[in-house]
Amino acid sequence: MDNVIEKLRELIEDGYEGESGGEKHREIDDILDAYEPDGYEVEIVGTSYQEGGRWSNYEIEVNRVTQADGKIAYFSVRREVPATEMQEGGWFSVSIKEVVPKEVTVTKYVYGRSA
Repeated sequence: MDNVIEKLRELIEDGYEGESGGEKHREIDDILDAYEPDGYEVEIVGTSYQEGGRWSNYEIEVNRVTQADGKIAYFSVRREVPATEMQEGGWFSVSIKEVVPKEVTVTKYVYGRSA
């Protein structure tokens, strides 16, 4: 695939939301999860989880897509995943959007005493 980044942008438009088994999602997934991609490379550069509720949680993966011509783009994939063992193996909804890396400074409060 010559321009996989443009193909992904075409598929997700301003942001894709839908069922994980939908045709468009399968096409996007085939590109991002290809066993041996031709002309591009995909690397997962970040993974996080969000607590959802009683029945489901959310897994977020950020994929860096690098084409043979050196162009790079990042795509965030947010999947609703089961929260109980009774739903094991279920993938329910998915949202995919293009993202950009941005360095952020965070202040954390840790155990200790103030001056």
